[in-house]
Amino acid sequence: MISQLITEAQNSGLDGINVDFEQITEEMSDHYIQFIRELSVECRKNQIVLSVDNYVPGFTSHYNREEQGIVADYVIIMGYDEHYAGSPEAGSVSSYNYVKDGIEATLEEVPKEKVISGIPFFTRLWQETPKTEAELAEQAGTDAAEYPMNVTSEALGMSAAKAAVDEAGAELVWNEETRQNYAEWTVENTTYKIWLEDEQSLEAKLQLMKD
Repeated sequence: MISQLITEAQNSGLDGINVDFEQITEEMSDHYIQFIRELSVECRKNQIVLSVDNYVPGFTSHYNREEQGIVADYVIIMGYDEHYAGSPEAGSVSSYNYVKDGIEATLEEVPKEKVISGIPFFTRLWQETPKTEAELAEQAGTDAAEYPMNVTSEALGMSAAKAAVDEAGAELVWNEETRQNYAEWTVENTTYKIWLEDEQSLEAKLQLMKD
């Protein structure tokens, strides 16, 4: 795989290779970091920049960010998907403290000169509908029973998200905890919720990176 990657990078005139392997298990982790080590050697030989993507730290310590910080040129934090497609409850894709905690935890293992904080130019429009009595009875005793709402969502870019709020005629309210503009509206028995990424939210994240 490394030989093919280097050959492809050379043939295509690439400046760098970005590795984005997700859902690495603990059993795979030793092999994964060895792959990164060996790839980094070939990248240095061929003047190719190597960067590695990581979830926000918390449940993926086995990705070995410390070793990534030694052998790779950049360690990238994917500072989004705090709430994701399939999440059992609505919430921000990338709240301020989620990003802050990810940066601080990464800096404990990786030199700041090598850390890139990735931010989303998208959000999710959430739809909540109350569960029926039959659904609640069927889910009794399961984790799903903790959530009284059926939740679905769709990913929207920044312009489309703002357009959805405007079309609904909803009021945007600044949420100091998430450092995002929030809107909520109801149509029949469905409640729509959205935490926007916009100029204000991105300004807060960029200032956090500077700090």
